Amino acid sequence: MKVLLVEDDEDKREQLLTFLTEKINSEINDVRSFQSGLRMIKNNLYDLILLDMTMPTFDTSSAESGGRSQPFGGEMLLHEMLRRNISTKSIVVTQFDIFGTGDDEITLPDLDFKLKETFPNYCGVVQYHISYTFWKDDLLSKIKKAGFII
Repeated sequence: MKVLLVEDDEDKREQLLTFLTEKINSEINDVRSFQSGLRMIKNNLYDLILLDMTMPTFDTSSAESGGRSQPFGGEMLLHEMLRRNISTKSIVVTQFDIFGTGDDEITLPDLDFKLKETFPNYCGVVQYHISYTFWKDDLLSKIKKAGFII
């Protein structure tokens, strides 16, 4: 199985990579921004994509800030996939329970409902927490539910 992880937070990224390596026999590519994720999705075939919801526009480095943060970057990637007829199963893994601000603010359950209604390849959301492990069982369950035998 070939997996793409789009995640900019180093601790979360490392825990997800460790989890995937231990639980799934797969080739894993990982990137850290919306633009890098889009490039990988356009140029490669994946069986599964794990998306952060909030991410920088571009990769960050000591010389680059990453541009404007995209509070709905994961949703934007799902839109780009739909527009290009890319039907790769996708799961959002996020630390947050509220997204956006003001009139654009949305709770995690409402966002999950919206994504399920809009994207046929969307397989659900996992709420990650660095201090707990419940997210691992939830992620494993969603991967299995997406049709991947582990």
